[in-house]
This record gives sequence, structure tokens and C-alpha cells, in this order.
Amino acid sequence: MFKGRVPPQSTARRRIKNVLLVIFYAGMLLVMAAMLKPDTFTFLMLQADGILHAGTWNDDPKNWRRAFGEDAPATVKVIHSKYWRSNHFTDEHICHFEVQATPEWKAAFLKKHGLVPVPPPTTSSLRTNNHSDYIPKWFAPGPADDYEVWAQADGFSSVWINKTTGHIFFYDEQI
Repeated sequence: MFKGRVPPQSTARRRIKNVLLVIFYAGMLLVMAAMLKPDTFTFLMLQADGILHAGTWNDDPKNWRRAFGEDAPATVKVIHSKYWRSNHFTDEHICHFEVQATPEWKAAFLKKHGLVPVPPPTTSSLRTNNHSDYIPKWFAPGPADDYEVWAQADGFSSVWINKTTGHIFFYDEQI
């Protein structure tokens, strides 16, 4: 129709007006859906919140707070950390920590989380069963025999304590 010419201003304005009307009506449909069925609005807000708080953080000082909802105790020094959170509206995360802590904190931590010693033949399977492709290189390096290993009965969380350095490596996931 215009064969190489720029369309007249009125055509461009009409297109912009149509796009804005489509956006406006889509927004109004969302508002009406939220008013008619409040769960829809809640669902959309939860999705938006999940997207805003998703990501992967390596050695970020806020990782302890992300994992535990509080600042790290003064008796714990975080050496390394990795925290991943999905963009799903439920709490889905995987975290790895390497810490140096007092023996009192270590004993309280093991007790609080219901961890029990894992016999040596089982320890190597914990490394391969827990999303091993997400495990950071610094997490419990060396042979499994170098560690005292503790885990929860369901096997999703594990704690690796280096027998030489005393460094505590722990892993947790909520998927």
C-alpha cells in the first residue's frame, strides 16, 4: 500500500492506541479475576515474589540469613557458602556451607537438626545422591575417609566434619 514510504502518523498512532488498549483490557481482566476469585490474585503475587527472590549466590554474606532466617552466630565463621533458590512460589532451595565453629556450637547444631552418625560404607553414596552436579568444588574435598559424616534419617541433609581441620561442611535442600 505504501511501497517504501513511511506510514502516515495516524496509522502509527492507531497501532499504539490498539496496543495500549490490549494492555489495558488484559490488566482489567486480571483485576476482575482477582476480585471474583481472590486466590488468583494471591497466586499471581506469590509467583511474582518467587521470581524476585530466585537466584544463586556464591560466598554472599547474606547466605546464612537466607538459609536460617538469622545472622550467623558469633561462634561461627562462614568460610564458603552457596545458596540456590528456585523461582517457584513455594520454598525450594539448595545450600552448601563450609564453616569453622566452636565444639559447643557443633554439638548443639547436630542435636537441633536431629543428625545421626553415618557409617563409613554409606558416606560415599551421600556425595552422589544429593544433586552432585550442584555441589561446589570446595565442598568436603578429598576422600570420604577424611570426614566424620552426620545425616538426617531421610538422607536429604548431611554434615561433613573434617577430621584434621575441624571444618564443618553441611548441605541442605528443600525441593
